Amino acid sequence: MSLVPGRAVGAVRRTWHRERREIGQVASRILRVADGAGDVLVALGGGRARGLLDALDQHVVPYLDWEEAIVHPVIDRLSGTSRGSRLLGAQLEQVRGLIGRVEADWLAARRHPTLGEVAALRASMRELGLVLRAYLDQEERVLVPVLARAGA
Repeated sequence: MSLVPGRAVGAVRRTWHRERREIGQVASRILRVADGAGDVLVALGGGRARGLLDALDQHVVPYLDWEEAIVHPVIDRLSGTSRGSRLLGAQLEQVRGLIGRVEADWLAARRHPTLGEVAALRASMRELGLVLRAYLDQEERVLVPVLARAGA
């Protein structure tokens, strides 16, 4: 990273706080829909508001990519170990896999869905929402001490 360490840490901290809020809101929306609040197919595909799949593709996935490319190396450098980034990286892969599963379940259920297809879609959404929240919690447990030691 070409930034001096203090600036790099400050940039990571500011972006992380902003994005954490946004992704937390997406995870909450996913869980509400998964738990039966509204039409799951409409919520994923859009309607008046941006659909959840768009929110995942346009906001969550790019943030996860940024974090993996920028934040993880900063964590490793500041902590002197790759343990935190390895843990977060494994969870990122789980989140990405679940996003793919939700998308596949949504495509399968888009036209004339059966009750089983809708149930599978809600189950995969619920798992994604829970794993995404767990990821945000783990990210906080890894980042806060590292950023605090770095003086951010």
